[in-house]
Amino acid sequence: MDTDYTGELIIDNESMANKSEVELAFVRNEKIGFVFQFHYLLNEFSVLKNVMLPGFKSNKKTEEELEQRAFELLTKLGIEKLAKKMAYQVSGGEKQRVAIARSLINDPVILMCDEPTGNLDSKNTDIVFDIFNELVDTLNKTILIVTHDENFAKNTHRIITMQDGRIIS
Repeated sequence: MDTDYTGELIIDNESMANKSEVELAFVRNEKIGFVFQFHYLLNEFSVLKNVMLPGFKSNKKTEEELEQRAFELLTKLGIEKLAKKMAYQVSGGEKQRVAIARSLINDPVILMCDEPTGNLDSKNTDIVFDIFNELVDTLNKTILIVTHDENFAKNTHRIITMQDGRIIS
């Protein structure tokens, strides 16, 4: 997202150097799934449509294929019963799982998560953590999580500590 960096950034065996904004937008939509602290669901759409939205942008699958993929993801996350509900009708923990499903619709190679459990209680934090572990174990996903939650971090595979924009450990 930030193109002012030193070093080399390679995503899916492809260098990100000298890419145009259009090319970088394609990479962000196709290769990276995003999960934020706030779910950013669109209340005027159903849960299922919210999950499908990034797939419409890629224009690689028909609406029927996207719907099937979205329903499969909701099922994998144990919230398929919410598919037809409007986004505003589901709880905070459910909304975050919908956001995770949405981040996976284009089958990205990396999930980037910014405080994905910041607004969740401990029960829902554990659910999200278990989901991320399953994605790593069963779908071979790389997940980069930014968090201030030390309990969440200590259970991950690797911790990189930053302070004032610099890696300190």
